[in-house]
Amino acid sequence: MCSRVKSIIHRWAIAISIVSIATSTLQARVAPPLPQDAAAAKQEAKDSAAGKRPITPEQRARAYAKLLEGQRYYVGARTGRLTIETLRQAQRAFEEALQLDPTLAEAHTALGELAFFFLDDVETAEREAQAALKIDKDSYGAARLLARVLVLKSGLRENKIDRPIAERAIDALREVVRLNPSDAEGWALLGEIYLALGRQTEAIDAFTHWAAAPPSLDTRFYQIVTGGRELSPDAAAARLGEVLLRAGRTSEAIAAIRRAIALEPSNRDYLALLSRALEAGGGGDAVLIAELQRIVESDPTNIAALDLLARSLAEAMRYDEAIKAYEKILQARGVGQNPVTNEEDKQLVSWILERIASLQRQAGQTNGVMATIERMRRLLGRNDPTADFHYALLLRDQGKRAEALQVLRTARLRNPDQPALIRLEATILGEMGRADEGAALLRARLKGKPEDDFIELLNIANVYLQAGRAKEAIEASRKALDLAPAAQAARNAARQNGRGDQDDDRTDLQTQALLMLSSAQEKAGDFKGSEESLRRILAKDPNNATALNNLGYFLVERGERLEEALEMIKRAVQAEPTNASFLDSLGWAYFKLGRLTEAEKYLSEAARRNPASATIQEHLGDVYHKLGKTDLARAAWRKALTLSIEAAETARIRAKLDGSGGKN
Repeated sequence: MCSRVKSIIHRWAIAISIVSIATSTLQARVAPPLPQDAAAAKQEAKDSAAGKRPITPEQRARAYAKLLEGQRYYVGARTGRLTIETLRQAQRAFEEALQLDPTLAEAHTALGELAFFFLDDVETAEREAQAALKIDKDSYGAARLLARVLVLKSGLRENKIDRPIAERAIDALREVVRLNPSDAEGWALLGEIYLALGRQTEAIDAFTHWAAAPPSLDTRFYQIVTGGRELSPDAAAARLGEVLLRAGRTSEAIAAIRRAIALEPSNRDYLALLSRALEAGGGGDAVLIAELQRIVESDPTNIAALDLLARSLAEAMRYDEAIKAYEKILQARGVGQNPVTNEEDKQLVSWILERIASLQRQAGQTNGVMATIERMRRLLGRNDPTADFHYALLLRDQGKRAEALQVLRTARLRNPDQPALIRLEATILGEMGRADEGAALLRARLKGKPEDDFIELLNIANVYLQAGRAKEAIEASRKALDLAPAAQAARNAARQNGRGDQDDDRTDLQTQALLMLSSAQEKAGDFKGSEESLRRILAKDPNNATALNNLGYFLVERGERLEEALEMIKRAVQAEPTNASFLDSLGWAYFKLGRLTEAEKYLSEAARRNPASATIQEHLGDVYHKLGKTDLARAAWRKALTLSIEAAETARIRAKLDGSGGKN
């Protein structure tokens, strides 16, 4: 049996409070040879099963007694009182029950569960479940066991679906929900399998039934095979909404997501999903902001809703209102002018002030940023690195990279191992043409811990990519890609145990590595390799908006398959209508197609949503130039020049400003 499947079952056994026992020891000791009288009884049972000898009432009574005895041992094991001896006794009791009465489906099911939960033996579990169902096709326990075995073997958890096994899993799950139409796990797993097979309509039907089912007490198996998803009623409504949104059934999606939020108003993922749904519905910023304001009015302490409200206001360029939304959180926690001493409050204050400083930087409010930095020092203490980090960001925005570097190095004397300071220093070194120095800082943080090393390798790749060092960026990206499975397993385990960071990027780590690799390959001129990397993402997730956008944009940049590129970018924008990068790609595609009115519309919107992008400003200037709006073109190019950090990009923009035209 695959070691990966073994590890999944082992973690599940631990999750239900079972002590760890070596499988080989159990298998050696649990099933000793049957004594001679038991062997004789087994032969009698075979004869009875073959119709040679009827089962006597006495045999049946003794069989039930053995079944109950085994269940007592088994219940003890499932509640954490497991020893090798009790497990052996449970297994022997069930075997003896079957020797006395081979028609006891419950005994086959119990033996299958022992094999599944405690012996990491899915083949025996499957065989026993099938034996039970052959005796009693309406055995709910056996049907559920068989379904779980097949779901585990289908590759659902690894996103590597084995279609024949997945089809068998569907049949088994349909039996589970036939026998118990209120089985939340059955409907949820059915939906996940359908979704993995691309059968979206059937997935929606299954998730609709799940959302209507009562809560399940046994949630761990679903969590494990789905990488940490919850089986709760709110999760059901949210998952339904997510899939409805993907299917373009926006109004139904919004209704489902609202039900999820009504059950869990502070869930960040649900609020973000609502944001996407409202945007897809064409309501724009105003509709989303109004919805979030209603949520906040009903619960002014809902930090997740306040945060999303502030972000939405910022995207609408209503920066002062966004800052006020964050200030309300501080007021609700009683934060004033005095230093914060409670560690939990410190974390919250640091997070909020960082958000405020970022908004002020976006709005170009330099004085406001400086005031917030001083506020950080006053509330968090002079030794806290948050203020220095944001001061360095401000200096970098102003083009004062050498000064920013000095601020960071001084701060690192007090906080030598602070990751944010190190990563920003590495980034700035790369921007100053000192990429090897920046990469060396990050390499020093590689400690052999998969998830942490994965992050640093992506940062190394990015430093080299921004410096135009595509070969080194590819090398670091490939190393990150190799680490992705182990890093993903560590991240999933942390989330399942409640240790995950709420602000973590929820994107699959292999996808993150492939996105970085494809960008590096594109920069290196390996267009075929870049497209293959993105196609790997789309093979697993055909609706991945970033992969669709990037592939479309790369094709547009090369002037290849422009209509195909346009359709991919449109799909990305449909998924994330306020993403400035996607809007830029769409505008640039229209520009390349000569559709200047559409190009101006989307590039203007991209620039409104992200005024700090040199690429967007350059593209907008190019459109204005083509439209004969010379003054607007030069203004956009000048702004792009102040934002540019790449030498080639800077030279190209200067050429346009000097009147030489440049390459579009």
